Amino acid sequence: MYVERHSRPAGARLTTRRTWRENTHAALCATGLSAASIRGGVLRILLSAVFLSSATPALAQGASSAPAASQNSVVVALPASGPAKPIRPAVPIGQSTLAQGVAQLKERFNLSHVWLRTESDTGVALEAATADDDVGALLPVASLSKSVTAIGIALLVQEGKLSLDAKLGDLLDAYSKQHGKPLDPSLRELTVRRLLAHRAGLPTNGFNDPVNGLFSGLAIRRVGGSADFFKYLDAGEAGHSTGKSDFVYSNVSYLLLGMVIEAVSGQAYKDFCETRIFGPLGITDAQLPDNWRLLAPFAGWQMSTGALLKVWRVFDIRRPSLLTEQTLRTLLLDRQSGPVNADRDVYYTLGVFLLPRAGERSYRISHDGIADFFRTQATYYTVVEKNVPGDSWALVVSPIPSRGQFGALQREVRRIIRQARLVP
Repeated sequence: MYVERHSRPAGARLTTRRTWRENTHAALCATGLSAASIRGGVLRILLSAVFLSSATPALAQGASSAPAASQNSVVVALPASGPAKPIRPAVPIGQSTLAQGVAQLKERFNLSHVWLRTESDTGVALEAATADDDVGALLPVASLSKSVTAIGIALLVQEGKLSLDAKLGDLLDAYSKQHGKPLDPSLRELTVRRLLAHRAGLPTNGFNDPVNGLFSGLAIRRVGGSADFFKYLDAGEAGHSTGKSDFVYSNVSYLLLGMVIEAVSGQAYKDFCETRIFGPLGITDAQLPDNWRLLAPFAGWQMSTGALLKVWRVFDIRRPSLLTEQTLRTLLLDRQSGPVNADRDVYYTLGVFLLPRAGERSYRISHDGIADFFRTQATYYTVVEKNVPGDSWALVVSPIPSRGQFGALQREVRRIIRQARLVP
């Protein structure tokens, strides 16, 4: 909403109102009416004034002489006399608040770059970035890539081409042989459902996950960034399951799901995502660089914050798009695997952390990610939060803050967005 201000002589509004009251009273008294009649007449006049004032904006929209600003629901202080002279700020006030918030984040958390975008429940967007940074820049979204892979798996389930209870032994036997090595026996009984929920007994990032664990640099140096998924799995020495079914966050789970997409669809993972996910969503600003190919299913995508929020709109059960309401209810809102921690009502489904609220159509989903795979490049921290119903937002910063600052950073973003939305 824009605010317009107009100059007026000092005391003009007060003088105009007092003169109007005096003239009205004098006119009524001159007719010889009683005090009660005068009061009734004044009341009728006031009610008529209220009606006319409420009707004026609607009438003004059809008037060719109405200022353009009147058609944008601006706040206008009427001048005592003379034509209106609108004064517009350079940017909407909410946008300015967000830009100031980005500058505050940079200063408080000692950051070099900040990109922030928020979208209201009705789709109204605000976005800002630090000076000299493009709000539409393509950025590494790290583990937010898992949500893309999960949508791909959900599409195959929705089309009847894949079952959540299908086992890797049945899905990847031929695929593994084509890539020169049989599937590890410990992986054969793992189901798609367990992989989606990080309950496949695969190595955690803190041990020997191909990216964020001890073998990160070694695995990349062994095979190169453009290697296929199976060679990377082998090089990272992570293709083995303990068989446990408790929650252990592991990139290997989604690396294997990327292989499942290729095996079931018959397409390369990159081609599948571009034709089946990004294309239908109208996303043109997403890419998978060749030297990031091996990270693709769990951390390889690069896109703008606007594209990232478009992907996450798929998870709104009130407005089904790529995935039907039934698919979202079955997969996104699935609590069958149990919470990630016994003392918290948080679940991992479809590549996101799910916090249920009152009713099945009210929830919060979120995820964050760290891009520090290639030590010669800048590092990035990404976080997305979507409230159904409510605002959604995506934040990317560089360099990566300390882990102890993640919570404070997210709370500060929520505060900035509340301020930007409260101001017209």
